[in-house]
Amino acid sequence: MTAPDGGSLAARVRDAAAIVRGDRDRDTAYPPRLGIVCAVFATLILATQVPGLIDAFGRPNVNGYGGVDYRLYMDATQRWLAGGPFYHPYQLAGPYTISAGDILYPPVALWLFVPFTVLPAALWWLVPLGLTAWAVWRLRPGPLAWPLIALCFAWPPTQVKLITGNPVMWSVVALALGCLAYWPSVFVLIKPSLLPFALFGVTRRSWWIALGLLLLLGLPFGAMWLDWLTTVVNSRGGGIAYSIQEIPMLLLPLVAWRWRSVR
Repeated sequence: MTAPDGGSLAARVRDAAAIVRGDRDRDTAYPPRLGIVCAVFATLILATQVPGLIDAFGRPNVNGYGGVDYRLYMDATQRWLAGGPFYHPYQLAGPYTISAGDILYPPVALWLFVPFTVLPAALWWLVPLGLTAWAVWRLRPGPLAWPLIALCFAWPPTQVKLITGNPVMWSVVALALGCLAYWPSVFVLIKPSLLPFALFGVTRRSWWIALGLLLLLGLPFGAMWLDWLTTVVNSRGGGIAYSIQEIPMLLLPLVAWRWRSVR
């Protein structure tokens, strides 16, 4: 069967399937109309977020949420550096329901937290956001990825995590860089509940070398690992289910990788 303009209908179907699968050849241009439609959808998705963001940022300290997670972990890190506990005593004493203010990251994350007790606070956001944007740009995601990336960004918990300065931003950048070089994905494990995403690149030798490095970085913390395990066992309402709301945030670089132009 031949299409009205002389092209093979079967070939067009194959091309459409290749676009959806993400295995379009990097040198083969996407249909211009597809790019226009996807760009319009992505723009509309992002535009719907503008009024809410303007309202939030117009309130004192972004309605009270600005940087709260960043300050939480910086305070805990400074307390630990001064000789105090990293985890709250109630987290070690017995069962507790996870709520705002709990310290949930493993001790190895202190390699990330400690430098930021002296670095400018702005870098806590600029570094992961900048590196994630750079990685996505390097992947050159095709038009089909644009509205999906916009949806991942527009997902309300994503914006909350960014505004509060939640350390999960660093898991996202680890995965984004992993989409380029595989081994950085290991460092998604600074948040262990995101383990499935850390497995990106697990078949590569470099990934296992990076895992070995992460294990070595954890050795100096010794008994603190027992404290962390105690806080995990004592917690209620955590686990993988606790991180479900963060899945779209982690999917953002994976979407760019799946429909990438760079192979």
